[in-house]
Amino acid sequence: MKKEKKEFYLYVNGQKVKVSEDIYKVYWREREHEKYLEQVDRKNHLLFFSSLDQDGHFAETLVDESVDVEKIVETQMMIEAVRNAISKLNAEERDIIERLYFNDETLSSVARDKGVTYQTIQWRKDRILRKLKEILEKLL
Repeated sequence: MKKEKKEFYLYVNGQKVKVSEDIYKVYWREREHEKYLEQVDRKNHLLFFSSLDQDGHFAETLVDESVDVEKIVETQMMIEAVRNAISKLNAEERDIIERLYFNDETLSSVARDKGVTYQTIQWRKDRILRKLKEILEKLL
């Protein structure tokens, strides 16, 4: 019995588009990661710039008066700065940071996957974090 090859589709502007399995998996992994980050932001009571009305004020649906809107905006701006700084890393550096901090992988598992020692990944991580700090200092 011949096994049928599964086809993968994504919707782009309302159109069903056939894509490779790799593209499909990357798309959904990123989408799930975005949903996770939004949940974390909601849990930490962060507001988004998209929640501003046309005049640049937060919608009047704020229920909790004890929320420090200034702190929230400051935190959101810092998150954007960190995302911007990470985007300035090369692919290898970004891969290490994403795996360690966004995918919750251990230094050991990243080292094993890359075929290097634990100490090498730890050294690379420290170097990348110093680089990110320098980038952030220039941005802020």
